[in-house]
Amino acid sequence: MFQGNSPSSQRIPVTIITGFLGSGKTTLLNNIIRQHHGLRFAIIENEFGEMGIDGDLLDSVDGPMFELVNGCICCSLHNDFYKALQLIIEKQSHIDHLLVEATGIADPLCVVDVFMANETISNHFVVDSVICVANANDIEEILDSESEARKQIAVADLVLLNKIDMVRRDHISTLRQLISGINPMTKILETTFAHTNGTPLLQTHAYSHRHVEATTLSFDNINLSLQDVASDVQGRLARAAHRHDIHAEGFVFDGCFDLEMFNIWMASYLYFNQQSLYRVKGILNFKGKRKKFVFQAVKGSYIFEEGNEWKEGETPFSKIVFIGKFLNRKELENNLCKLLQKR
Repeated sequence: MFQGNSPSSQRIPVTIITGFLGSGKTTLLNNIIRQHHGLRFAIIENEFGEMGIDGDLLDSVDGPMFELVNGCICCSLHNDFYKALQLIIEKQSHIDHLLVEATGIADPLCVVDVFMANETISNHFVVDSVICVANANDIEEILDSESEARKQIAVADLVLLNKIDMVRRDHISTLRQLISGINPMTKILETTFAHTNGTPLLQTHAYSHRHVEATTLSFDNINLSLQDVASDVQGRLARAAHRHDIHAEGFVFDGCFDLEMFNIWMASYLYFNQQSLYRVKGILNFKGKRKKFVFQAVKGSYIFEEGNEWKEGETPFSKIVFIGKFLNRKELENNLCKLLQKR
């Protein structure tokens, strides 16, 4: 879906909390409510088997609350999720922020896609960020066995590496490398009891063109090969990443693209690869355009937004990063090169 700019100030920001069972998602939800008692929250809880919102905090939640159980909002409870969002829209003027706690087995791509692909929903909501809570004590085993857990890491803008008090200190760096191997553009925060010690979790604007541009520029993993990793620890992480086959591929081009042709190719590529392509971010130079275009995609939905003009003396470029499973770097590179326009 090709979307232009829309005024996010008139839309309800959404923070999506993911993470496997027992990672500490509900604890994080409680912490957010407690730390932002002045905000009027709407809350959708889809997690089951945990304690839920603390009773002492219920009175401080001014907005509507929905507990969707006996299923997952990305599949069997999909209609219930839409109904909850519709009821929230009806109270939009009285809500400052929506918190969505997805079940541990939810596909985070489907949850994010609801807010990007559905025009009615996207007119009223804007994704602020996706936070993944990872249990440091068992994250390695879970990533080995659960594909949804790997997706949760791949899509996350922030990963809370929680319960670090339960693992050896020297093991934490290994876990950080494991997470970065799946999603090198995510921010990792070490926590116990999901306490972030003042690190902002709301109004981070992770889906804004400024943030997408900044994280794209920060990606320096171009042409990194698993075979280049030498140490025993890194070698083991590389083999794990290869086994999962979720990784990032980044490209930089000096030339420019044709906007219409790039749009056609990207729409087709996303459609046919939406089961294996998790996130795309890019800064693009289009022929005849004086401004940068910032690009992002989740599943089959994508957005172009105009950024700032290229600075005087700055050589325009394009940089695009793909995160997904079974990504064929050579195929991507060949396709993108064919789209480049001659100067």
